[in-house]
Formats: sequence, C-alpha cells, structure tokens
Amino acid sequence: MKTWVVLNDIQFPFHDSLVLDRLVLPFIEELRPDGIVLNGDIVDCYSISTFDKNPLTTAGLTTEIRLAQQLMARLEFIPEKVWIGGNHEDRLRRLVWKNPYLLGSVDKETRAKLVQVLDFPEMFGLGERGFQWLPYGGRLMLGKLMVTHGSMVRTHSGDTARAHLLKYGTSVLVGHTHRGGTTYKTDARGVHVGYENFCLCSLQPEYAQDPNWQQGFSVVHVFPNGFFNVQAIPIINRRSFFFGDRQIVRAAA
Repeated sequence: MKTWVVLNDIQFPFHDSLVLDRLVLPFIEELRPDGIVLNGDIVDCYSISTFDKNPLTTAGLTTEIRLAQQLMARLEFIPEKVWIGGNHEDRLRRLVWKNPYLLGSVDKETRAKLVQVLDFPEMFGLGERGFQWLPYGGRLMLGKLMVTHGSMVRTHSGDTARAHLLKYGTSVLVGHTHRGGTTYKTDARGVHVGYENFCLCSLQPEYAQDPNWQQGFSVVHVFPNGFFNVQAIPIINRRSFFFGDRQIVRAAA
C-alpha cells in the first residue's frame, strides 16, 4: 500500500499561512507519505492575470516563486512528487501565447529557448526540487482514482465532483472549487466516487466577499490491486482536523 497526500488551491500569495505552515505541513512531515500531489492553483499568478487588480497588492511572480520554492523544499523528503497545473498556473502559458509578437523578431531556435525559459516548471524550478510536472488538464492515476485539477464549477457542494465523474467515467478527485464534496455513481463496472478537495487559501481574499469555500485536503491510500481509500480532511476553524482517531491541532508559534 502507498500513501499519498493531495493539496490544491493554496494560491500563493493568498494562502493561509497559519493553516499551511503550522497545521498541514507539520502533519505531512509526521505522516511521511510515499507521494505528494500538488493538484493545481498552488500559486495565483496574480500579477499576470487578466482580472482587475488591487494597486496596493505588490506581490508579483518573484514572491510566488519564492513561496513555491519554500513549499517544495519542505516536501523534499517525499519520494514521489507531482505538480499538476491548474488554471492559475496556466496563466503564464496564456500570457506568452497571447503575445507572440514579443518573440517575433528573433529566430526560431532562440524563440524556442525563450519559450522554454518562460515555461512554468522552468521558471518555478520544479525539476530542481524533484517534481514531475503535468500541465493544466493533466491527469494522474493513483490506482483506480484519477486526480486532476478540474475545469468545471457547479453551484452546490458535490455537484462539481459529479460533473467530473460523468465527464471522465471513473472515480476522480478534483480541486478548483475551493469546496469539499463527494458523490457516488454505480454502473455495470461497479461503484465510482467523485471528490472535491477543498482549498488551503485564505477564506477572506481581497477579490471575493464571503465565498462559499472550505479548507482541507485529502490522504489517499492506494493498494496493489488499484483500489483506494480517500480520507477527505476538512479543517475546523483554521485550528484543527481529525485523522483516524486523532485530533491534530495547529502548532503554536
């Protein structure tokens, strides 16, 4: 059996440092899982987004790269490490593709080198930290469970999980909604489950008022025959969560 931890929607620099640094990461360091999946929107790419921006928010890509590097450094002890791009990581690719004229005056070989430098895993140093990169839309199979960031959002908890379950036709765990939710479906092949995997960003971001979000993450146990068990872990009041018969409480400063 292998144990994986799946985190998503941290959205540096709009993360919740109390929850991430003093609750979730200490738990992962104690758990010592076999694998970690950063399932998209780990960084916000705020400065290059097309949305309106607060002129007082000074955090740019340099800050996000630094925070991402710090996170990956704390996870270096884990043998298998995968980062699946979300729609926020994909903002970097979209920026380059929307402005191809910026590279139009250089030769093809130089252009290819420049595009590679601007590629997300290169700019954020994933390879240096031992992370496998799957771009937005990429899918990782943990046994019979598909893990992908997700591309749809529905209004109610569990409905987005159902939409992805119907889209892919197999058990699936997604991020993207910032909510928790579970849905089941039985067909001729058996029972399938869809999961929405919460978020680890601030619940009071500057760009949304009183969002319907919940913080949390998942621990996935994968057995040799491909069967899996997902323990969805909602975080209670930014202070604690339950794992098995234990209550894990946020570390003191």
